[in-house]
Amino acid sequence: MEKEIPDKELTDASTFMGIDVGMNYLAVASTTDRKCSFFAGGEIKNLRNQHKSMRARLQSKGTSSAKRMLKHIAGKEKRLMRDVNHKISKEIVKFASERGVSVIGLEDLTGIRESTLSKVSKKKRHNHSSWAFRQLQTFIEYKAREAGIITHYVDPSYTSQTCIRCNHISKNNRNRLSFRCEKCGYENNADLIGAMNIEHKTRDYRYILESQGCLSATQTNA
Repeated sequence: MEKEIPDKELTDASTFMGIDVGMNYLAVASTTDRKCSFFAGGEIKNLRNQHKSMRARLQSKGTSSAKRMLKHIAGKEKRLMRDVNHKISKEIVKFASERGVSVIGLEDLTGIRESTLSKVSKKKRHNHSSWAFRQLQTFIEYKAREAGIITHYVDPSYTSQTCIRCNHISKNNRNRLSFRCEKCGYENNADLIGAMNIEHKTRDYRYILESQGCLSATQTNA
């Protein structure tokens, strides 16, 4: 069954929402009028930690049965993440629809795994490399399209290091889950800061388009 969705113009949008995806929270959303929502992944992280312990034990054995079990665990974990990403993406789009959001901004994570994996400690590399960030974004994208909401990808640079109040950028602004601007002292949750900056970048792009002439939503996602 096919459903025809009319194209919308990004330049007609008035309410935006930024989505920060990560491991502390599966996603954090922030709208233009500063409505926010945290989509937690605590239960998933606990299950994945259990699987991590099992993998370590099985890998140390190195037997054929251990290898079969490792393959089984990997498939189970993949199915689990897919199911969770479907549920979270549905909640995100519902949150956006209820608040009249026209455009959902997402970070362009192309190549992000390769560029950041070397910076992650060996103990955390499995979690970082297998966490399905891009899959979640894809699910958000197609569910948003069905709801008549545009998605737009922005440059992820410094989204978690930029002060939303004074625009000061520094890696020292962020300390794990906390954000405190070293210049103006503004404090907030670090992942929420990321979502707010993504929303701001998406909104800025809309005004750039308006100043240059209209551009269709399909072109912006090309």
